[in-house]
Amino acid sequence: MKRILVVDDEPLIRQGLVAMLERLPYDFEWVRTAGNGQEALERMKESLPQLLLTDIRMPKMDGLELCRQVYDQYPLVQKVIISGYGDFEYAQNCISYGVKEYILKPFTPAKIGDLLNRLISQGNPALSISKYEDLIGNIAESVWSMRIEEMETYFEQLKSYCLTASRTDYDFVQLLKDCLPMLKKRLALKGFHPAVGEIPDSGDHLRYFEQLHVSLLKIIDELALQRGGQDLMLKAKDYMDAHITKELSLEDTADYLGITPQYLSFLFKKVHKETFVQYRILKRIELAKKLLEIPRYRTNDIAYEVGYENYPHFSRMFKKVTGVSPLEYRQQLGIK
Repeated sequence: MKRILVVDDEPLIRQGLVAMLERLPYDFEWVRTAGNGQEALERMKESLPQLLLTDIRMPKMDGLELCRQVYDQYPLVQKVIISGYGDFEYAQNCISYGVKEYILKPFTPAKIGDLLNRLISQGNPALSISKYEDLIGNIAESVWSMRIEEMETYFEQLKSYCLTASRTDYDFVQLLKDCLPMLKKRLALKGFHPAVGEIPDSGDHLRYFEQLHVSLLKIIDELALQRGGQDLMLKAKDYMDAHITKELSLEDTADYLGITPQYLSFLFKKVHKETFVQYRILKRIELAKKLLEIPRYRTNDIAYEVGYENYPHFSRMFKKVTGVSPLEYRQQLGIK
């Protein structure tokens, strides 16, 4: 039990509880605090505790709702309710959210010590192999379908799951070491064999997590290019060039190609080294420069001709790309 988050809206109670915890003969990695459930969830996004000590009645988000959300998002985080005598019946509602311990106010160092001893003797919840395999399976499906944001979400869940199930950094890394081989095996069953190599051993669990994340992104890149990404993105440019003067959107282009907008955005940048929007702007400005070289065209008309609904927006984009306004560009050409 190395990482503890204390949640209570009364600063003196938070400070007192932290002081009692720090006097106990345990080598805590950290003991942090939050003033309500909403703040606690933000803290947990930054770094996950193994034990949550939370008051029941708090503003913004109370302890019951906090326990419910923690139960859904971080199932292996152990939860303890800090309860007043009048809150006991209310605290019982938390049982369905995995809360098995509570301490009554006012608490003493002995009471806190007994609580920690009980929790440590119980050990961390056992790792569910089926849950672990399900998360890796979800990651594999997200990679295969090129749903990048979904993959990131599942990967964060895997990290949290492994972290809360691990007593040490070594245990955490051992769990993650199984992830890449299992992921590659699932993709191989679909006919795709990633060339990405194994991750070197590291005693730093955060460093290992970063390397695993990089490996997943490399697999996505490899899969995208193997599926003919370069040819597809040349087709995307051809479509954009043909419709550059119209209301050209990422969604319209993706629909034409038969792929998702997210996949188009990802693949376009990967192949062409610039975003869809950057390319659209540059092509429109290139066309605008050619039209500005023709004296009979008015600048307002040119803005509309190259796909901009109003002149101020066109002028801002033109200056952003060229460093001068449309009128200044014409003056440089000697056109009034």
